[in-house]
Amino acid sequence: MKNAVVHFLSLTLVLLLAACGETNNDPNAKSVEISNAENLSDVYEQYVYDIDGKEMMMGNSLYYTRDDGATVEVDIYVNDSNQVVKTAEYYTKQAGGSICTNLYYYKGDKKYVTKAYYEEGLGENAIFVEEVTYYDEAGNPLQTQMRKAPFEDQLINEQFKTITAMDHSDARAVQVLNQQGEFATDFQFFVNDEHLLYLVVGENKEGGYRSSLVVQRKGPVIQKLLANESSMVGTPLKVDFETMKGDMGFEFQALLDIEFAE
Repeated sequence: MKNAVVHFLSLTLVLLLAACGETNNDPNAKSVEISNAENLSDVYEQYVYDIDGKEMMMGNSLYYTRDDGATVEVDIYVNDSNQVVKTAEYYTKQAGGSICTNLYYYKGDKKYVTKAYYEEGLGENAIFVEEVTYYDEAGNPLQTQMRKAPFEDQLINEQFKTITAMDHSDARAVQVLNQQGEFATDFQFFVNDEHLLYLVVGENKEGGYRSSLVVQRKGPVIQKLLANESSMVGTPLKVDFETMKGDMGFEFQALLDIEFAE
């Protein structure tokens, strides 16, 4: 899917971000007393089930990596009314680490359900955690449930325990989709790999997140960057891309369009 679609969809998410807040797993978050918690769970899980069961238009962010092995990418889903109803953030914390997931379900312009799947601890002592939060119509956290298991596929066998209600922020997912902050697409360098030319972009700092795109056409912007590669490091860019698969099933990001950011 063209990144132009992602830009259009993510503008809606920027508005959502202001409403959703930026608190993430705050241990001091206000706990709300819930009566009939099982019925509450049924209502919210039915909403999740209905969204996951529908065919929707989907967009995707760039795939970012870091020198320490950390990775992140985000998918975004919209309904027939062009409303963002779900984002899915996939990330790893280190090289060879498990893929963790943050799912955000929206109702109107507010978060309604968030689900986080992540690893707690390191090595043989690591355990898998599933954390689910339900929000009221204003986007305030009502209830958070958590369960843990030694292995990810065993989570389904464990019972949830209600903990202090926590607001799980979607701020990073929004930045990834919008290519902002530590996920900016500043020019870094080119890489020649056999017959392919890769453009590498990312936040202009040591050890930051970066993303590489296969150059399809050497237009004016690419020509200028090639001619002044050293002096133009850190130049802000806007990139339009499409995730594609090669003949051998290799997935890559094809650069469709590029311009200098204002």
